[in-house]
Amino acid sequence: MGSTRLPGKMMEDLAGRPLIWHILQRAKQINADGPVILATTDLPGDAVLAEEAAHLQVPCVRGREQDVLGRFLLALKQHPARWIVRVCGDSPLFDPDFLSHCLAVARQFGADVVKFGDDRPTLYQGGEVVSAHALHFSRHQVPDDPLSFEHVTAWAMRNAEQWPDDLKTAIINPDPQLVRDIKLSVDTPEDLTRLRRLYSDLFDGENIVDLRAAANWLAESGWRD
Repeated sequence: MGSTRLPGKMMEDLAGRPLIWHILQRAKQINADGPVILATTDLPGDAVLAEEAAHLQVPCVRGREQDVLGRFLLALKQHPARWIVRVCGDSPLFDPDFLSHCLAVARQFGADVVKFGDDRPTLYQGGEVVSAHALHFSRHQVPDDPLSFEHVTAWAMRNAEQWPDDLKTAIINPDPQLVRDIKLSVDTPEDLTRLRRLYSDLFDGENIVDLRAAANWLAESGWRD
């Protein structure tokens, strides 16, 4: 709730529901064995997010504002798992099917990170799969590096190949239809306005908006960054 560019954004209205509702409902569509968990801060202002999660029967862990990775490790302590599907709270169009596929690949190959083989921009934004080991390894190796401290999975994603004996990497390929350079996260009032247009056309009130339907909408509307 303490976003500097869009204060209170997680409870902003998006097609009649708060943004956090869309995030949690999409996360429930991921084919995973464990629960969806909301990891937020222990600041008083974020109590409203914990309350919204409780309404949706989603467990919540709360920790220090500046230690995002620490909140994930706290979630793992309370809800042990071998792999974590991380989704960002400000990305209401992350693809549950894609993340389910990444999780299946991680299981098949025992991978610690699942990533694309190149840096082409895609519409697969706001989520990735890593192992619990990768998060603990990141905290141990670079406890003060912002890539691990603030961005949770980024250090392991970028550096796994440098530690092949400790972090196993699985490479996957994106759907060519979704290789596009368009920002889908909600960071500013302008971002929210654009997502509201998309959701006004595509959201039926209950079911999540399909990423491919969103991609077609983007192409037809000429939406560009």
